[in-house]
Amino acid sequence: MSKAPLFSTYRQGENRVTASMLAVFERIDLSLLEQLLGAASGESDLQMVRFRNQISGKGSVPDAGISAHFNYLFEVKTEPEAVRVQQLRGHLALLGDQGDQRLFVITPDIEEPHQVTTLAVEDARVGWVSFVALASAVEEILAAADETVSEREAFLLRELVRLFEADGLLDSPNDVVIVAAGTAYPFYQQYGLYVCQAGRGFSAHIQRMGFYRRKAIQPEVPEILWHQDGFDISAQSIAELERSGDSTKKDAARRLREAIDQGELELDWQAQVFLLSAPDDERTFRLAHPIAHDGRSGWTQKQRYVSSEILSGNPRSTKELRDDASDPS
Repeated sequence: MSKAPLFSTYRQGENRVTASMLAVFERIDLSLLEQLLGAASGESDLQMVRFRNQISGKGSVPDAGISAHFNYLFEVKTEPEAVRVQQLRGHLALLGDQGDQRLFVITPDIEEPHQVTTLAVEDARVGWVSFVALASAVEEILAAADETVSEREAFLLRELVRLFEADGLLDSPNDVVIVAAGTAYPFYQQYGLYVCQAGRGFSAHIQRMGFYRRKAIQPEVPEILWHQDGFDISAQSIAELERSGDSTKKDAARRLREAIDQGELELDWQAQVFLLSAPDDERTFRLAHPIAHDGRSGWTQKQRYVSSEILSGNPRSTKELRDDASDPS
């Protein structure tokens, strides 16, 4: 099967990328597009379509109604530091005042272009989305394995991310994946492992892992020492690791066997295994304190990406984390 991106025959440059994005957006479910743009932009209040029961009106109350009134404009740049305020002002002038009116500025910049920041103070309808944030949102949606995402939609979204990668739009410092961790966090503390379902998507750039639990990112940010997808949790596979002659794989085998012996890990299933530096290992970065999340909903349901540089500043709140500026999913 060809490894070339699905959209390789499109025009080059910004038109090629824009046309490819629009082709995908046009072919996925509207609710999925709403979720994607909301996650990438950090705008949780996006609502393209409204479904209402018992609509109040003058002299009439229909049983239900479906309505849509939005206008989203996009300005796409494939080179950093290419945003022009005058151009954005012209785009904003095209927006109306009815319904949800927004201008999304999509760029490969690491940080929000100052032109967007300044303009957003004057007009809240403009917002920035990095290609990294868009790819991260795709990864998080697909990692959730939601049955509402069809195979065709998943394929199109993955191909779009591959296009971003091929065009060098995802060169990002995001090297830390933060996973939603209920039992996974104490499991890591005990065994130095993270084990999840096989086939779950992770960014190829990650070097460390963090754990989001009980409304906070926990202090330990271990280094990823070894990783294998599609690993059979079986006595035979663990024995093969032990015979490999590789000290890291032997360490993984020892920890897996210990977790199995303690009844914390079941045998005979296929998983994705991460060997992580232990909590007391010097390779593990430790935050000065947990990073709290004040939002009503969880900061992540599966995984999100941030940079170790941002974490080294010991932010106190997830509001200080700009995964859209430094990311994954």
